[in-house]
Amino acid sequence: MQANDRNDIDKTSAHIIHTGSRHLFRYWEALRAERPCPSRDEVEMAKLAKVLPNIAILQKSELGPWHFRLAGSAVCDLMQTQATGKDALLGFDLFERDVVGKTLDLAAERLQPALVRMRLIYVGAEPVAAEMLALPVWDNASHKVQLVGGLFAFKGEKDHTSALLQRRELVSARVIWTEHEHGDNLLEHVGRKAPVALRVIQGGLSV
Repeated sequence: MQANDRNDIDKTSAHIIHTGSRHLFRYWEALRAERPCPSRDEVEMAKLAKVLPNIAILQKSELGPWHFRLAGSAVCDLMQTQATGKDALLGFDLFERDVVGKTLDLAAERLQPALVRMRLIYVGAEPVAAEMLALPVWDNASHKVQLVGGLFAFKGEKDHTSALLQRRELVSARVIWTEHEHGDNLLEHVGRKAPVALRVIQGGLSV
């Protein structure tokens, strides 16, 4: 998919419900241009200021599970814990952990966005529906794929007050297919910068 192909972008983002997820997806889509994914160094958090508290960076550990390499304040509030460094699948049962884990694995392997919807169940409070979008980025330091994610609640993130998170219930998990120019040779292109668009200036020197 090309960044300037607005119809295709709109078709893809139609699967994404939360406005915060849509904002994050459109930023990633424009940043990667025709490449499979951008490099993490290119992601400017200042340009994600309005969703920054909801941003998390997911990385797969040496032992296998995905964990939060970094988690924003809204992510920590929803998870009711300081999530940075912790298991990103905490609260799901074994079957759901396997489904979400495999979805994130597929997103990293195929360099495609993953979309996970869930319900957060708190002790003595109403459940909170939430959406997690995970977008692949290439980490030049580790030479591995990370996922820049956003966790967004569909109602006020403070509605659960300070109730303890009891569990997470999986509603759906899917990989969203996006297109790029490089076919199956994905890893040859992920670390490269997007091409600079040149502007032709009409005119020239007169003799």
